[in-house]
Amino acid sequence: MNTLQLEREVMLVERVDDLSNLILEIRRTEKNFLLYHDNALLAQGFEYLNQTDKLLSALMQEFINKEIKKTGKSLKTNLDLYRNLLHNLELSGKKNNLFAGTQNSNIREVGQALVEDSKSISRFERKNILSINQKLRSNLTFSMVGIAVVIFILVVFVSSSILKPLRQVQDATKRISLGTFKALPIKNFHDEIQQVFAALNSMVEQLKKRRRQLVQAQKLSSIGTLASGIAHQLNNPLNNISTSCQILMEGTKGKDVLSDKMMDNIMQETLRSRDIVKGLLEFSREREYSPGPIELDEIVQSAISLVSSQVPSNISLTKGISEHIVVRVDRRKMQEAFINLLINAIQAIEPKQGSIRIAASTKDDNAIITVSDTGEGMTPDTLERIFDPFFSTKEVGQGTGLGLYIVYGIIEKHQGHIRTESREGKGTTFYITIPLVEGMKA
Repeated sequence: MNTLQLEREVMLVERVDDLSNLILEIRRTEKNFLLYHDNALLAQGFEYLNQTDKLLSALMQEFINKEIKKTGKSLKTNLDLYRNLLHNLELSGKKNNLFAGTQNSNIREVGQALVEDSKSISRFERKNILSINQKLRSNLTFSMVGIAVVIFILVVFVSSSILKPLRQVQDATKRISLGTFKALPIKNFHDEIQQVFAALNSMVEQLKKRRRQLVQAQKLSSIGTLASGIAHQLNNPLNNISTSCQILMEGTKGKDVLSDKMMDNIMQETLRSRDIVKGLLEFSREREYSPGPIELDEIVQSAISLVSSQVPSNISLTKGISEHIVVRVDRRKMQEAFINLLINAIQAIEPKQGSIRIAASTKDDNAIITVSDTGEGMTPDTLERIFDPFFSTKEVGQGTGLGLYIVYGIIEKHQGHIRTESREGKGTTFYITIPLVEGMKA
């Protein structure tokens, strides 16, 4: 606003200077006329008066200050008086009375008043320009101070609200890499940076949980290796018991009915123990993925045999599998999948009473397998994440969160699909689809 006003005042001063120059020309014409008595100079004086009067009328519309308007009105009055005096000079010249002393003295006084008024207007306008310029300088100074304050506030804000939290995040990531993370304080959950802190704290908690689960998984792996070694060691005594039992049976057979029955029981339990050891060895043995045609009932039965010792008396475990369902699978890996599903079902029911059932049938080119339990069931949120690695609803140390993730991977490996249906308090059912062997399709 001040710059526009300054521009206007500068243009106004230029026009006021034009007004002053016209008045000076009027005075020059006046002096020349009085000196040379040339009527052409008098006519020129009237012309300058008309121009001055026209310019003053235009300037009076642009003057704002009351004082300068008052000076302008005085100038207008003196111009009219000066014009009358020139007319009188013209009339005096026609009457041969051109140099009347009184008239000459009056016209000089009025002319001097014209010069003073024009100078007064010019001085006021220049003073006004200086005042506007001073205001502009003051405003510029205040603006610079204001900008400096704003920049300082921005620097403080950026430093405290952005840079400082980012440094905290940087330090936190370093501590995470060193394993010495300390939770970051969260002051305002509606702040984006604080939300980053919350996400970082949550991530670290999940990392701690995953680390505990990995340690637990490593322990289970070590236990599996140890169990494999023990199974190898058990084979020899079991073979000795079986051989000794056979020799005794051959020597005492038919002599005592009770002895024959007891020896037969020993032989059956020895064979059962041998099958369990064999199953443990096959389950723990590390080998390449090698699918082949195998009856589904055989795989399920071997899995049930391996987990039978973990099934409490309050839980019934049954199967209903149609005969001659042959699938092309890796026996050990599918056995592992069923074992994980059965253990998961047992843990979902305990310590209450319930039942687990494995059933299978064929549809089109696939075997449809269902593993159902009457456990607690799952919430929709849990149901969405059950196949995520390390996801577990059990207490720390009671589960690794890898069981269902492994099952999902095994089924996908066999070009199959697995899905789950569950309701809280109503139990859970896993549906597994596995392609049938060519020639064995329904």
